[in-house]
Amino acid sequence: MSRPRWQWLVGVGALSLFLAYLLRDVVYQLVVVPLAYLLWVLNFYYSLVPQWVTWTVLLVLLVLVVLWNLLPEAPRASRKEQYRKEPEGEVESLTVWLTKSRRGNYFKWQLANRFGRIARRLDEVSGPHGRLPSPDDAVEKYLDAGLNYSFVDFPSPRNWFERPPRTPLDLELRRVAEYLESQMENASGRRQ
Repeated sequence: MSRPRWQWLVGVGALSLFLAYLLRDVVYQLVVVPLAYLLWVLNFYYSLVPQWVTWTVLLVLLVLVVLWNLLPEAPRASRKEQYRKEPEGEVESLTVWLTKSRRGNYFKWQLANRFGRIARRLDEVSGPHGRLPSPDDAVEKYLDAGLNYSFVDFPSPRNWFERPPRTPLDLELRRVAEYLESQMENASGRRQ
């Protein structure tokens, strides 16, 4: 433990000892005496029960436990089948990320990373010509931010009331999607 934690624990222990000393009479009257009385009453009632009744009850319980363990297992009632949610598909997960992207840089970066990976796959599929760079420089910066940066590289607001600064991740996603669609059409046209 670090030094401040030890000091804190010693302080709490010292305070507890001090309060225990001050409140010893209160604890005696409110805890010790009622517990002692309760134990005395229980002992009194226990002494009223004859020994043979106590031993008979204990033997019956023992026989029941042994018989219960010797019986073959009875068929158990069938459990209600649990409903399992179907796994998310690609479109559903993308919809979830689009919704979450309004919350902060991490989710925006996740979308940019996903779009950047799609662009990289298009480069690989396109062959030697590769995909054409976007005429919109902001789209290229967005894809670059998704692939070559992390979400921590982009500033976030220091408090809830401050407006977040503009980053390449704040690009309208429709522009990126349209660019990638046009590149997919070009790639499919090249293969034919």
